[in-house]
Amino acid sequence: MRYACVAFDIDGTLLDSAPADLAALGEVLCGQLHRDFPAETLKRALGQPSHDILRQLGAPEAEIDRLVHLWKERLFAHLDRVRVFPGTREALDGLRAQGIKLGLVTSKNRAEYMQDFPSFGLEEYFDIVITADDTVAHKPHPEPLLKCLERAGAKPETALYIGDSIYDRDCALAAGADFALATWGSAQPDMDGVTWRLKRPEALLEILNP
Repeated sequence: MRYACVAFDIDGTLLDSAPADLAALGEVLCGQLHRDFPAETLKRALGQPSHDILRQLGAPEAEIDRLVHLWKERLFAHLDRVRVFPGTREALDGLRAQGIKLGLVTSKNRAEYMQDFPSFGLEEYFDIVITADDTVAHKPHPEPLLKCLERAGAKPETALYIGDSIYDRDCALAAGADFALATWGSAQPDMDGVTWRLKRPEALLEILNP
């Protein structure tokens, strides 16, 4: 299969950020709302905008902005727990060597993206970066991925989006692009409706060079 553009989600796909996110979110929910959620419940909620996660978990609407701010403060304290998934750089090197345009489509806003992602040394790989500030609608709506493809000059039928959540899957399918599930970071590795089910990042190169 030949793709003109390959776009990635960040958390759970490029970065193993779940330990940091879960620790920070759990601290905020426990300390501010006096609620204790199982780690699996919190993990399933990740992969969408922060405000939507808190709504889904039952936070009062009037408190959400404040809780998001506290969550990001606590996340910064746990950044030492975030790692690049093994094999990621090798996969990105291989894709770049083939002249494929690479994009990022994330639910992070621009400030959240700039706070941590550049420090992992992956930013140089990507031609297009779409954050939550770049679109009106957000995943699972197709607008973020379509915006990325517009900037890449690529059609949906020539694009592949790689992510770990149902929100990523639904975004790709609604946009008319193929979807590859990053099972290495997914809380739902057996979800249906995926074009490719990848066990490791380097398997991307096997898709392109079967």
